[in-house]
Amino acid sequence: MGCRHARVKLCKWYAPQIDKNLAIAEWPTDTDETGKTGFADYVLFVGLQPVGVVEAKKINTDVCGKLAEAQRYSIYFNLDHLNAEIQARAANDAEHQKVAEQLQTRNSYQITWKESKEPNARSYKIPFVFSTNGREYRRQLLSKSGIWYRDVRKVSNQAKALPAWHTPGELKAKLDGNIDAAQQWLETNEPTGLGLRYFQKEAITATEQAIKKGQQNILLAMATGTGKTRTAIALMYRLIQSRRFNRILFLVDRRSLGEQALNSFDDTRINDVPFNTIFNIKGLTDKFPSDATKIHVSTIQSLVKRTLQSDEFMPVERYDCIIVDEAHRGYILDKEQTDGEMEFRNQLDYVSTYRRILDHFDAVKIGLTATPALHTTDIFGLPVYRYSYRKAVIDGYLIDQAPPIKIITKLNQNGIYIDKGSEVTRLTSQGELIQDTLEDERDFEVASFNRDIIASNFNKIVAESLATKLDPTGKQKTLIFCVNNTHADNMVIELREAFKKHYPNLEHDAIIKITGESDKDPKKIQSMITRYNKERLPNIVVTVDLLTTGIDVPSICNLVFLRKVKSRILYEQMKGRATRLCPEVGKVNFTIYDAVDLYDSLESVDTMRPVVVRPKVELNTLVNEITDSQTYKTLEADGRSFAHHSHEQLVAKVQRIVGHGVFNQDKSAQIDQSIKRLDTVLAGAAGCDFASLAQTLKTKGPEQSAEIFTQLPKLVENLEHLKKQINELRHEPIFTDIEDELIEFKEGYGDYDNAEDFLEAFDKLVEQSENSQAALQTVITKPKDLTRKALIELQEWFDTQSFDESTLRVAWKKTTNQDIAARLIGHIRRAALGDALLSFDERVNNALAKIKHQKQWSDEQLKWLERLANSLKEQVAIDDDTFKTGNYRRRGGKRKLDAIFNNELNQVLEQFNNYMWEQPA
Repeated sequence: MGCRHARVKLCKWYAPQIDKNLAIAEWPTDTDETGKTGFADYVLFVGLQPVGVVEAKKINTDVCGKLAEAQRYSIYFNLDHLNAEIQARAANDAEHQKVAEQLQTRNSYQITWKESKEPNARSYKIPFVFSTNGREYRRQLLSKSGIWYRDVRKVSNQAKALPAWHTPGELKAKLDGNIDAAQQWLETNEPTGLGLRYFQKEAITATEQAIKKGQQNILLAMATGTGKTRTAIALMYRLIQSRRFNRILFLVDRRSLGEQALNSFDDTRINDVPFNTIFNIKGLTDKFPSDATKIHVSTIQSLVKRTLQSDEFMPVERYDCIIVDEAHRGYILDKEQTDGEMEFRNQLDYVSTYRRILDHFDAVKIGLTATPALHTTDIFGLPVYRYSYRKAVIDGYLIDQAPPIKIITKLNQNGIYIDKGSEVTRLTSQGELIQDTLEDERDFEVASFNRDIIASNFNKIVAESLATKLDPTGKQKTLIFCVNNTHADNMVIELREAFKKHYPNLEHDAIIKITGESDKDPKKIQSMITRYNKERLPNIVVTVDLLTTGIDVPSICNLVFLRKVKSRILYEQMKGRATRLCPEVGKVNFTIYDAVDLYDSLESVDTMRPVVVRPKVELNTLVNEITDSQTYKTLEADGRSFAHHSHEQLVAKVQRIVGHGVFNQDKSAQIDQSIKRLDTVLAGAAGCDFASLAQTLKTKGPEQSAEIFTQLPKLVENLEHLKKQINELRHEPIFTDIEDELIEFKEGYGDYDNAEDFLEAFDKLVEQSENSQAALQTVITKPKDLTRKALIELQEWFDTQSFDESTLRVAWKKTTNQDIAARLIGHIRRAALGDALLSFDERVNNALAKIKHQKQWSDEQLKWLERLANSLKEQVAIDDDTFKTGNYRRRGGKRKLDAIFNNELNQVLEQFNNYMWEQPA
């Protein structure tokens, strides 16, 4: 608890004492609204100051609901009794005499906080209230476990459950802090001078407002490449500078992301001062922050060891704010336990370790992600601010994707079929080829390539095809996603051979693999990533999972998918590796090469469901459960005992081992020997052989089955060993050298086979949706009224229908042989009104020329006309928000510009919109 406990009635020996932290039992309360007095179960004192009050209950009590009792103790706390105790001690104690003298002039402990905003509301006298029943914190039993706690100083503060008690020092620090002053600082000092873009400032402001409202879990959704880390740095600076938080944890799930964050701390300047020199920052090698540490960067794996797997106590308020980078990864929900599972199984098996870490700390948690899914929002809530990929493209901060290019070969189009009983070659984990016979016919689609079947010629054809499209000697880089490390190694070999035919002098390091297995030393792997980012070589990198998220290499212009991806979130993260601007390498868009029919199986974000922890209950656990007499007394929802449920699971597990063991017995001498040993052992104690073990256990029931395992203490160990042997054999992929050939490179048009069908579907969608989409109607009838917000929402809606500007442009060129850089709005008006399709820049230039010829403009006005035209080319629509950013804001915003145009800015903007959409003669 962090305090001494006094489990007796209050007497002089258990009065509060200077410089001691005490939990004093049965402190008297004043007369309540019913006219009665009573006793608080415990009052927590830091020295002479009462800081907390505790309601203690029996273990099965709903502890959440009893927090109201602790709040009543706080309201009716007997301050007179405290003052009397101090006065009584003053006669014989010099220090208490000083305190008593102070009490005569001002009662320093009589600070109170209103229960509500009502005029006649009662007041709390103690700031922190607790209720507990002694049960260890369990998320599945949230209302009946943990230490429920509430800071009553603000009426908006919510109650929460904690896994451990605050220390006295933590409670004192909370009490001494001035949240109102910190919040006032944040509101008075806007996020300027931090080198932020407008949307980063908006994200920071939205986060600070959520903190002000008392929100404990906050989510920021910002597209990959829009500076989430930069935003986090500025946010940390403000939250610490304002003293709103004392220490912030920046939590990552990979060491490479932590190194990248620390490098960003080195590179970022706040008011021209390096960020890492402003505050005391601890890095990945520092296990515990010092008192002076303000920011600590840690991996989740390291924090799990220090918090959940260490004998050293981790205070719940070591960090009062946690910023979770890439919050979409790994944070998963918990599986609900049955009554029997709660009583007899380890609850830690049912809870994500990531979730346990988040639950451990009494801190505000801020999640950062580009791709919030349902399991992300279930933990962090809906985003308080969202800056989408499409909006970033329109703003010019990210680049758009070119239509994907499909690599179609004979094998990935037709698949690979192998008959039942066919002799096949398997590749072992040791790299050896062994013979096997297929138990069933197998039809391998491309998703199984390099996972269940290794088709070496498919890899070879893909490599040769890429060698005709990519330039490994240039500045534009390529990232290739493979199935696993074996696949990655094979692809590096194939790629080097293929590219050597086209580039005989190609350096060896132009093509390399970067995965978690590239080197034993994580620092050397990080060095490889840094080289990929900052040096000319490597140019083509092959990876598996290491570089799928969080890694910033702006010069990546090509992504190659050689592995099937079902998760839309993982796909968006992988795609995000190529969305960053990089004009110095001539990057105008990025291209995806798809060799695995990627888009056929991608889930919609809306259909993604949270992953739930499904604990793998071991055989030994199930055997222990049917052996424990108490499990027969616990009934589950169907009326049967927990032991019977465990027995069912045990039989099913044994049946799977038996089935696979018997099938593979003649394929492996090791498996055959293991089964024969089991036959001998089982014959005596169970009266059966290995093949009939599962049926025997089922027939005998849980109690007699328990006797068999008691008589054969090594039986579980032998079954587990056999299972391991079977799995090693079953998981070995088939190797085939069946021939393959390239059929074609094909540009992708979403769900449509060709450009004509794609354009026809777009035109039909415009026609059908005009009345249901307000922004679409505006584009067609009054384009001058279109706002940037409405335009972005419209483009995002078309994105969800798989229609984007890049693909529309390519489809139009393919169909008409005209390469016209029209924008989405132009294609909509062509489809709806039959407008001629013109380059958008040409439309803006035509409008600008007409406006210039209308009258004599001043030099300053002409300059601003040019700037307005450039803004239109970049953003398509200009509204009031445009003038709050960039040069417009720095030059005084819309009001200043309106004065430059003699209060006729709105008329100028209307003329631009009218002239842009005039039909050419």
